[in-house]
Amino acid sequence: MKLEILFIGVDGKKVVSLKETLKQIEKAKTYELALETEQGEKVEWIHLDDPDEFRTLFQFIVADRRSRVDKKIFMADRPSFCVLTIWNNQIVRLEFYEGHDALSLVYDIRSKELQGKKLPNFMDEDPQAYDPAKFLKETFGFPEEFTKPLKSLLDELHKEK
Repeated sequence: MKLEILFIGVDGKKVVSLKETLKQIEKAKTYELALETEQGEKVEWIHLDDPDEFRTLFQFIVADRRSRVDKKIFMADRPSFCVLTIWNNQIVRLEFYEGHDALSLVYDIRSKELQGKKLPNFMDEDPQAYDPAKFLKETFGFPEEFTKPLKSLLDELHKEK
């Protein structure tokens, strides 16, 4: 029995292409899905990867990589990704990270045995977070008096999210 980490949309350090993302999804589907909602409902592959529903997590990442990486289209949001924890050939945890200026853990779906347990997250803070107030100051020379209230407002909005 060994613990394995599998990524969807990144390689652990950087964003990957659509082709690589699709390979990651296919590899993930070779494992048994042992995830449940907090209400005890079993999570099925169609819930994560429905080709007819672009907002399923994997299809959302696929669409992003198609645009962001393959077509080189500038995207305002940070690149979303999933981290799958595999134990004994079963996916026992799925972490989904998404965000505008900074990525944060949006979904943490676990097996029944792991629900409620304190586990370390793959990422607690986005090391490449975008600070718009700093950008405005450095790029356009907006004074500190302008950028400081803007940063405070944005920090509060992100906390509420």
